[in-house]
Amino acid sequence: MTEPSVYVVGESTMDGQQPQSPRVLVVRSEPLRERVAAALEAAGVSVQVQASPSYLSAMGWLTHERADVVIGPVSAMTGMVGSTARALRRLGPGTRLIAVADGDERGEAGAALSAGFDQCIYEPLDATALVTALQLRIPEPNAQSKTPLQDVSAADGRVSASDNAGKMEAAQHEASSVGQDWLRFGFDELTPIDVADGAGDVDLAEAVMRSDGSLLPLAMGLLREQSGLSDAVFTELGQSQGASRLAVDVAYEGRVFGTLGSQSGDVQALGSWAAWLARWVALDRKQSDLYQLAMHDELTGLWNRRYFERFLGRVLQHAAEGRQQVTLLVFDIDNFKQYNDNYGHPAGDEILKSTATLIQTLVREHDVVARIGGDEFAVVFWDKGEPRHLGSQHPDNVIGIAKRFQKAICEHKFPKLGDEAIGRLTVSGGLAGFPWDGRTPSELLARADAMAMRSKKQGKNAICFGPGAAPNGNGGH
Repeated sequence: MTEPSVYVVGESTMDGQQPQSPRVLVVRSEPLRERVAAALEAAGVSVQVQASPSYLSAMGWLTHERADVVIGPVSAMTGMVGSTARALRRLGPGTRLIAVADGDERGEAGAALSAGFDQCIYEPLDATALVTALQLRIPEPNAQSKTPLQDVSAADGRVSASDNAGKMEAAQHEASSVGQDWLRFGFDELTPIDVADGAGDVDLAEAVMRSDGSLLPLAMGLLREQSGLSDAVFTELGQSQGASRLAVDVAYEGRVFGTLGSQSGDVQALGSWAAWLARWVALDRKQSDLYQLAMHDELTGLWNRRYFERFLGRVLQHAAEGRQQVTLLVFDIDNFKQYNDNYGHPAGDEILKSTATLIQTLVREHDVVARIGGDEFAVVFWDKGEPRHLGSQHPDNVIGIAKRFQKAICEHKFPKLGDEAIGRLTVSGGLAGFPWDGRTPSELLARADAMAMRSKKQGKNAICFGPGAAPNGNGGH
C-alpha cells in the first residue's frame, strides 16, 4: 500500500508560498487521473491531483490529510461497494465521493450511491462532465496563468524500487555472511505491498476506527491469506521471539512495534509485508492514543466529561432495552477552594488524585468513574449482566458504596495537608436512579445535581438521593 503520489495542476505561488488549493484523490486508474488533471488544467482550476493505488490507500490518506474529492472506478471496490463507501464517508465526512462506472455497471453504481457516494458518472467521460462532477471552483479571469502538469512524486522522499532492491541485496548479503539461523532486520523504509484488492481491507480501516484491539488479529489473518506465508507470526516488542527461522522488524518512522517471523518466507517477501503491517499498526496505535487523550482526564486518569456524557447516553439505552437499573452518583469535595488557597494547588491536585483513587477502589470494575468538573466527579453504576430480578438490591449496594467512600475520604491522610486534615476533608453528593428520577441523560444528571445541592444545604458531608435511588421508595441521605 504505497502513499498517494502528488501531482500539481495549475498551481501558482505567491511570495514562495503554496496556496491551499483543492485536492482531488484519484483511485487506482492512471488514465482517469490523467483525464482529470487535463480537464481541470484546461478549465483553469487550480488544484492538486493525488493518485492513490487503491481505495484502501485512499482511506489511509483521509486519516491524516484532507481531500476535497475522491474519485475512482466502481470496479476497484472488488464487490465491497457498500463497506468502502461507508468507510470513506466516516474518514472524510466533508469529502465529495464520485464513482466512475461503465455502462454495464449500473447495479454497482446504484449500490455506491445508496451507500454514500455523492455521484456516479459513466464512461466515456469528457472534460466538461468531469469538471461538473468534481464541483470545484473555477478561478476568476484575472487568476494566475496556468502552469503545466507537474509530477512531484519523485521529490516526496519515499524509497524507490531501486532503493528497495539495494536494501534487499544488502540484507541477503548480510544473511549469508553472518550465517545465523535466526535473523532480524529493520525495514522501516521499505515500500509495502498493496493488498487493497483482497477481501478484508475495509474491515481493517473499520477496526482502526473502533480502537477495540481487533486490528492486529484481522491484519495478520489477511497477511497470511494474501502473502502465502501461512506460518507468519507477529511478536510484540519485548516478548519472546519464538522459533521463527527469519524475522524482520515491524517498524514505522523509527518506532518498532515488534517483529514478523516465518519459517518459510524469504527476506524480501517478509520485509515488504512487515512494512505493510507496520503502517496499519502505527495507524491503529495513533488512533488509540488520540482516543485516550480525548476521553481521559490528564490529572486523575479518570474518564472526562466528554466520555461520561457519551457513555451515559449509551448505558441508559442499554438499560431501557434490558429493563435494568442505572444509578448516577454526583459528588464534589466540600470547601475545596480553601484547600487550594491555604495549601497551594499541588495540595489540591493531590486531593483530586487521591479522591479518584479511593472511589475507584470501591466501585465495581465495569462502573464508570469520571471527573466532570474542577472538583466534581460522577459515577455511573450499571448492571452489566442479565436483567436483574424484582427485589434486587442495586440501590442499597450503591448507597452503601457512597457511605463507605465518605468514610474513606474522611479518614484518608493527605501528606501535603498534614495531620490537621484528617477527619476534616469531606464530600457531598447526590444520587439519582433510572428510570424513576430521569429517563434521559440530562434529566438524570439534573436530578443528581439537585440532590447534591440539597446535601450542601443540609450542612455538607452528606449524600442525598431521590426516590429512584432510594431502596424504600423515599428520598433521604
